[in-house]
Amino acid sequence: TIPMSIHSDSIRIDRGLTLIELMVTLSVLAILATLAVPSFQRQIAAARLSEASNELLLATARARTAAIRLGQPVPVCKSSNGATCDAGSAGWETGWITFIDPTRTAATPSVDSGETVTFQVGAFNGVRILGNGDLANYVSYAADGRSKTMTGAFLAGKIRICSPSAALNDDQRARDLCISSTGRAVLTTPTGVSASCSAPPSSACCT
Repeated sequence: TIPMSIHSDSIRIDRGLTLIELMVTLSVLAILATLAVPSFQRQIAAARLSEASNELLLATARARTAAIRLGQPVPVCKSSNGATCDAGSAGWETGWITFIDPTRTAATPSVDSGETVTFQVGAFNGVRILGNGDLANYVSYAADGRSKTMTGAFLAGKIRICSPSAALNDDQRARDLCISSTGRAVLTTPTGVSASCSAPPSSACCT
């Protein structure tokens, strides 16, 4: 017989993790998860806040443009069913509609027979959207592009889009849609807004 030589470096021994190694691995994973979850929650909350803010800003810009182009009043009102205006205590987060309103028949907006809903936006999760004064329920634009109440009076103020998420601090959690009597609408970032997300104070707005 021919003797065979066995080299130690040719022998491979497969083994799994020891209990201690497994515990260390799990501990590291737990630490990484603890660090990652708040960041992920913050990103989700910020994205929801940004989406709702931009959609509402777009709605006001679209309504103002339509009012000037058509020479007719165009309101944007909160709506939970996509067909009629809501006037309850619920906020704008339930959704809203834009419609052409050639005949104003009440002090609050309503979609009358023959009037057309031109745009509808559904409900938003994870935010509260509250306005002050008449802006608690609607914003309306006249044919000259100015924001006015349903009776044609001066209309200006703020609609606050706010996230109650604990992942955002009080200087990050809100945007104010500021609407001036000229009809101009801009988004601003208020500071010191608590997680209770109350309506914005009645204070001076943009010009």
